[in-house]
Amino acid sequence: MRALMISVSKTPVLIVRRSSRWKRKMVYILLSNRSHKYRSGKRSRIIYIGTTRKGGRRPATSAVEKASDAFNELHGVKEIEVQIASCRGRKRMETWKYLESALLAMFRELHFELPKYNKKKGSFRDTDEIKLFRRAALKKLILEFAG
Repeated sequence: MRALMISVSKTPVLIVRRSSRWKRKMVYILLSNRSHKYRSGKRSRIIYIGTTRKGGRRPATSAVEKASDAFNELHGVKEIEVQIASCRGRKRMETWKYLESALLAMFRELHFELPKYNKKKGSFRDTDEIKLFRRAALKKLILEFAG
């Protein structure tokens, strides 16, 4: 019986870098290399906004899961990028959860729907309920990843 040939990719498929922002509890944003059109008619590279409720390993595993979905479902997607968003903590307050909900509310206000792979809306119905963060800062962050 003939031996099988082994092949290895020329470039890395996944690179994980250490960051000072990498914490146990944080918000992460998954971006595709191509922008996608949303109901508003605007485009965005954001496909998912999530939080590490279950620990610091979540962004990497979530990126791999969402990447395999995106590679199969979205035309032309070749890369998924993970960005970390964080804020200072406050006593007895889960600020990272508020940040995730605020970002989702701002995304919904700008694009009239959730990012492609988000299912839950977060705790804010609209951006008028957001008190911890400036609306301009949230809007700037979402628009930074526009198509």
